[in-house]
Amino acid sequence: MKFDVYLPETYGVLDTDVSFKTKNKDLKWIFDRAEEICNGNIRKFSDYKVLIEGAKYNGVWLETQPMGGEMYAKRDLEVALSNILIFLRYQRMDGRMAGMITDDGDYAGISAHYDWLQGVFLPHSALKLYYLINKNEEYLKLLYTSLEKFDEYLWKYRDSDNDGCLEAWSIWDTGDDNCTIHMLDGLKMPDHGGYGKSTPPQNYGSMPYESPQMMGYSYAMRDVLAKISKILNNGKEEYWLKKAESVQQKVQSYLWDDEKKACFMRNNRDEFIYALTQENIKCMYSGIFTQQMADDFISQHLMNENEFWTPYPLPSIAVNDPYFHVNQEYSNCKEKLSKLNYTPHDIDDNSWSGPIHGLTYQRSIDALINYGHHTENVMIGKRLLELISKTKVFKQQYNPYTGEYCKEADDGFGPTTLAALEFISLMYGVNISYDTVFWTNIDNTEFEYVQKLNNKSYKLSSKGQKVCGYIDDRLIFTAMGKIRIKTDLEGKILSLFGICENAEHITLQYGDCTYESDIKPNEEYAMENKKFRLIKAISFGK
Repeated sequence: MKFDVYLPETYGVLDTDVSFKTKNKDLKWIFDRAEEICNGNIRKFSDYKVLIEGAKYNGVWLETQPMGGEMYAKRDLEVALSNILIFLRYQRMDGRMAGMITDDGDYAGISAHYDWLQGVFLPHSALKLYYLINKNEEYLKLLYTSLEKFDEYLWKYRDSDNDGCLEAWSIWDTGDDNCTIHMLDGLKMPDHGGYGKSTPPQNYGSMPYESPQMMGYSYAMRDVLAKISKILNNGKEEYWLKKAESVQQKVQSYLWDDEKKACFMRNNRDEFIYALTQENIKCMYSGIFTQQMADDFISQHLMNENEFWTPYPLPSIAVNDPYFHVNQEYSNCKEKLSKLNYTPHDIDDNSWSGPIHGLTYQRSIDALINYGHHTENVMIGKRLLELISKTKVFKQQYNPYTGEYCKEADDGFGPTTLAALEFISLMYGVNISYDTVFWTNIDNTEFEYVQKLNNKSYKLSSKGQKVCGYIDDRLIFTAMGKIRIKTDLEGKILSLFGICENAEHITLQYGDCTYESDIKPNEEYAMENKKFRLIKAISFGK
């Protein structure tokens, strides 16, 4: 077989599988239905078996599907690789990746769309796959070249005023369709949806926007390039670390408001657009916030009941913000409703003005874990599973107060589905990321979660408060209490995390030692001299 770095079969991917048993009927229904939906969202795009976005979206988007594929890797590594490699294969010579890729079958085949960026949520997901395909060096070299070219493209074209800050040039660049910020700026789709030229747009309202999330995309690429450089020992690690740090410092000095403790866009007149949005969660997903910035945003905004911590949390715009709008009943823009130029078929199921989105829940997972906020991660997961259990649907968006959704919208939206499955693995099971494993038990639910990967079997079995972790039927640990344990792939315990809103008493049997202690929210402990040793204590946001 010809060696083609762009094809999944080149890497000889192994079988993976997940099984989940529980007496909790709601939880089991969510798991089974989500797996069924994901299986139905798999399509053949030429040489690639991809996982599409689902519902009414029949393509792969750069803002969703690399991350979606990586989350699906625990069930199908070929799909996961396809969702990365298809974007690398269709990368233009100038470095730009497609914002969307579709396949019209025999009629037109694959079409790559470059008229918008719409999120660069590929770098960290792509690096995670390196660890799942037996650390193939050719894959890593391909990823390095692709990310280097794309980062170069962004800085060549998307800093049109040379002020050191990257710009969004269209609505779809931001990914925030039907958002009041854009509509009240005089923008509407499709007139201002995409823009594919290499010079900035004219008469696009206040665009170009100086964009925190665009800076986050560059930071993520540079961060991953530094990590790859370390693995390849190519002498460029320090170079990329400094490049990443320069982007982070610019965001902190130029787009972060230290009084308001959040990031905001600036318009083309260099004025802050003071709309408090989920763009901050995107930034945390990319890793561009410092620890202090993340802690401040989470404590002051994310967990604030008057902003993002609604009955069903994570609205796309804070509910006390002047731009917040879900419908006529839940709106801070009532006197301006006549100016809101919604795309007619998207009014109720694709609005980033206020509803909560499955995609935001999906991003929130790494956004919080990146910064050690394990307790908030679990709290959000609980709310999402409660919502799906109540509605019995996997929609794109829901009302943050009532959980209501558009009944005419298609069920089976991929990001919501994958977020639910990922949260289950992070609350009632095993979650493998890079070369570490999280084992988590959050309550008294009885379950057995098994992850098979690379000829190994990882099993977490719970009998209420007591959980046992196994690798290939070899007992690794026994624990009492609600806890998240991190091990390496062979079962060596690296640390433990507090995941409860109050201190939790933990008893851990590991090897020939028994460890016992109270662990507070977001505390991380190692084991040393037969005792727990506090590594760090991240502030709890509530």
